[in-house]
Order: sequence, then structure tokens, then C-alpha cells
Amino acid sequence: MEKRVKIRKTVFGGAIARICCLALCLCLGLSISMTAQAASGKKVTPVTMAAVVGEEKTVTQQADKTSAALGILPVGTTVNVCGQTGSGKSGMYQIVYGNAIGYITQTACQPVCVDAAMTAALAAQAEAVKQQVAQAQAAAAALAAQQAAVQQAALAQAQAAQKAPIPAGSGNVIFVGDSRTGQMANAVGGTAAWPGTAFVACFGGGVDWLSTAQAKKDVDQYVTPGSVIILNYGVNDLSRHNDYITTINRYAQDWISKGATVYFASVGPVGENEYGKRNWAVEYFNNQLNNRLDARIGRLNLYVFLTGSGYTTQADGLHYDGATYAAMFRFLMQSIGRI
Repeated sequence: MEKRVKIRKTVFGGAIARICCLALCLCLGLSISMTAQAASGKKVTPVTMAAVVGEEKTVTQQADKTSAALGILPVGTTVNVCGQTGSGKSGMYQIVYGNAIGYITQTACQPVCVDAAMTAALAAQAEAVKQQVAQAQAAAAALAAQQAAVQQAALAQAQAAQKAPIPAGSGNVIFVGDSRTGQMANAVGGTAAWPGTAFVACFGGGVDWLSTAQAKKDVDQYVTPGSVIILNYGVNDLSRHNDYITTINRYAQDWISKGATVYFASVGPVGENEYGKRNWAVEYFNNQLNNRLDARIGRLNLYVFLTGSGYTTQADGLHYDGATYAAMFRFLMQSIGRI
């Protein structure tokens, strides 16, 4: 008498979930034709078979139990196995997981007997997903290369478009900020390209750094009568607006007494990032400083300028590309009448 095996739930297509396995089957349906390479570097031997997950298990991106997870398979899920690495407790199955290829430990699975027609369907479906994954990876690599080329071209264009340095005797400009200020300096050629301009940047710095005696000393060395000081801090610690207001007001009083002009440049917008920085928080920070800083401190609305003119962030969502930094620099210099 024939026995039929019911496939309860699948991750390799709705149609396959409705097909029952026959007793006269090609158990394990092995179709070993060649060896492949997993993303982890382990060799993957192609196979074609169906298996049922006997315990809840994590599907990983690579043939390594410590690799990043793609998702979790509940008990009773039937999977399309299209490869394997090793055997026993250390072995893993390569499976079709939605529109991706993932890996699951072999010990978590029990093979399901399928007939020749089912074996062919599994093999065709796995091949289609593998091709789709390969095409997506190739497209992502091409896009990354294109973006790198565009950024390099934009940086070269921005540097080539620089106007003449500030005329001698017009007074120096001192930019004070974090890594955004430092990267802006790099994008426009720094002091070498703009004599009379200083860039005092603490990468990763916030108000804890700005309020130190060393930070004040780093700026003071450039301050002379006629100096223009532009402060652009805050993106690293947006919740510290009260501390910034106290520090900047105290510094400004001293610098103004020495004949300098002080400006606060609002923090520029951010893109999608994993650091929890959001533009509503940037706007709140800017509003606090704009409304509460000493009236003698000028305001340069960099946030509005970049939001309106357009900006491009790097992959981290916080720093800008070369063209954006060049536009940012020119806006600030034009705002104080230096170019």
C-alpha cells in the first residue's frame, strides 16, 4: 500500500507545498554534479532534496553557525535543500529561503522522500533563485563602483572649481567643528588651497571636547582682530544643546573682545543611519541654539541651505560626499562675504 508524506509548510514556493510525496521515490534525490563555494569559503556540494525542520532553527547568510541571520524556521517547515557542507554536527545544508540562499544545520533537518518530478521542480526552483541572487550581487557591485566613480569625479570637479584664495589682509577665517568640518577641509584642499583659513576639527568630538581648555587653545592660536570664527558642532551629541549654549556664549564673549566676529552654523541634515540620528532632533538642536545664543553671535542656516539645495551623504548617513562639502564651504564663505 502506498504511503504519502504531507508537506505542511514550505519556503520554496506555494505550489510545491501542495504536492504529496510518493512512497516510490528517489529518497534524498541526490544530484551531485560539481562543487561550489559558500560565502564563508567552505565548499558546497550541490544536492537536490526536500527536508523537514525538526526544531526551530536560525537560517544564516553563510555556511557558518555564527554568521548573520536571515531568519528563523519554525518546527515542521519543509525546505528545498540545494547543497551541503560537511556532515554531522558540523555540517550545514544550503537551502532556498524566500528569494535568498541561506544555510541551516544538517542535524536540524530530516530528509523527505520525493519522486522524480518533485526532484526536478526543486532543482529548477533552486537554480532560479541562485541566478537571481547572483544577478542582484552583480548589480550591487556595479552600483557601488558607479557611486565611487561619481563621488571621485564630483570631488575633482569641486577642487578644480575653487576660486582664488582669500586676498591678503582681509582677515582670517576659522572653522571650528567635528569630523564634518575636517572632511570639508579635505574636500576643498584645506589651508593650502585657502591661505588665511584655518580648520580646527575634532573627529567624533562634541561639547565635552569643545568645552576643554585644549579646544579653546586650539582656536585661540588663530584669533586676531578681524578674524571670523564659524562654529559647526552638535551632530554627535544633539541632546547637549544646553551645554553648547553655555560654552559657545562664554567663548564668544572672549573672542569678540579680541576683535573677532563669531557665527554659529546650524547642524546640517542627516540621511538614514544606524546611530539614531534623525532630522527632527537636528532641527530641535538648531532651534535651541538659534533662539538662545548671545545676540552678538551671527547665525548661518546651513541646515536650510543643504536641505533646499540637495545633499548626498556617505554610506554612514552622517557625513557628506565631496560635492556636498564643497557646496557647504562655499555657502559659508559667501555668507560672510569672503568669496
